[in-house]
Amino acid sequence: MMNDGKQQSTFLFHDYETFGTHPALDRPAQFAAIRTDSEFNVIGEPEVFYCKPADDYLPQPGAVLITGITPQEARAKGENEAAFAARIHSLFTVPKTCILGYNNVRFDDEVTRN
Repeated sequence: MMNDGKQQSTFLFHDYETFGTHPALDRPAQFAAIRTDSEFNVIGEPEVFYCKPADDYLPQPGAVLITGITPQEARAKGENEAAFAARIHSLFTVPKTCILGYNNVRFDDEVTRN
């Protein structure tokens, strides 16, 4: 992300898959992101990681059908919520990053805050 000794601006496109439709009450299952330069050329590798569901949380069956991510898959591939959030935080806090995606204001940003 360096250009002539200066850090260049980047875009981080991201999306959550969740185990329900309510961003404040339901839990994330997966996070994916890709970073581009200011001309939308992909830089770096895509990021895809999973969050283990809590033992006391029951996912909505409809969400599992839509995303195709089962609680068993998220448990097998995922990490605990604190580690999951820390990875997202490290992507979001890279200097000169503009974070964006589809339906972020109504959904994904709310998932991030909760």
